[in-house]
Amino acid sequence: MPRGTHLSQHEQGQIQALRLNNWTIRRIAAHLSRSRNVVATFLRNLGLYGKKKRPGRPSKLTSTARRALLREAHKGHLCSSELVKTLSLPVTPSTVRGILRATPTIQYSKMVPAPMMLPRHKIAREQWCREKVTWTVSDWMNVVWSDEKKFNLDGPDGFGYYWHDLRTDKRMFSKRQQGGDSVMVWGAFSGTKKCELAVLNGKQDAIKYIDTLESYLLPFVDQEMGPSWVFMQDGASIHRGRRTFQWFDEEEIPLLEWPAKSPDLNPIDNLWGILARTVYAHQRQFKDVDELLEVIMEAWDEVSEECLEMLVRSMQKRCFECVVAKGGPTKY
Repeated sequence: MPRGTHLSQHEQGQIQALRLNNWTIRRIAAHLSRSRNVVATFLRNLGLYGKKKRPGRPSKLTSTARRALLREAHKGHLCSSELVKTLSLPVTPSTVRGILRATPTIQYSKMVPAPMMLPRHKIAREQWCREKVTWTVSDWMNVVWSDEKKFNLDGPDGFGYYWHDLRTDKRMFSKRQQGGDSVMVWGAFSGTKKCELAVLNGKQDAIKYIDTLESYLLPFVDQEMGPSWVFMQDGASIHRGRRTFQWFDEEEIPLLEWPAKSPDLNPIDNLWGILARTVYAHQRQFKDVDELLEVIMEAWDEVSEECLEMLVRSMQKRCFECVVAKGGPTKY
């Protein structure tokens, strides 16, 4: 027999009034054309009527199948449709996604990119971090961190997320081929001090790199650094050329030995990420290089000393996590 409708607020008021006048349940039910059972149920639970949540349709997944699903999902190898197929579950992939979203210990996440490492890279990284894990914050404050960064007119990608009002049309994001024109910059910082940002024109080689260091690095260290500073650069070919190392020797620039495949150990990589989020906030796109360059410079100037200090202070933890990972990639 189908379930009847709930009593309306008006009917509930009538039942209470008639009951106060000593009407019987049979008489009230006949008067309202309702069953005696619904009237009696209402009078037994005056404060709770209509508030009890119905259990709904029973789940097709047994407790055993649910545990198997969560156990397999925690391994992180299969998508929802593959989980359904592999475990022969009697539910749809959308149901599986709903179950996983409601599980507090698992989250659908994008893989973090990391450079491809050979065993020799991991060994070198672990050895370097073991040597540096005892460095103090003061030691790390004496390092001048440097790197290049490319910015294009359309931003890093077109996957911008936003809260969409379903009553309006969806926002669109269109990219030019190869992201439009681009700007390459070189930057450096040490402790809480930033070097002036250098704009790199054309294809870079060792000679142009040396020109950049002469124009930007040397004035920075002369003005901001003490006698015990050390320069960090990654393993790009123009950084490792014979002419480049000859210039380092001539200028007596102390170099920090740097392990290959280690962007996660370089805090300036995180600084570039902070800068890119500011430059491309709200999926901003630029009409020309001059406009992009102006925003980049403003964003660089706005980077706070607190932000720089936080990045430097993370170095001891970076080294520790790299040692724990036996030279493998870290979350940074």
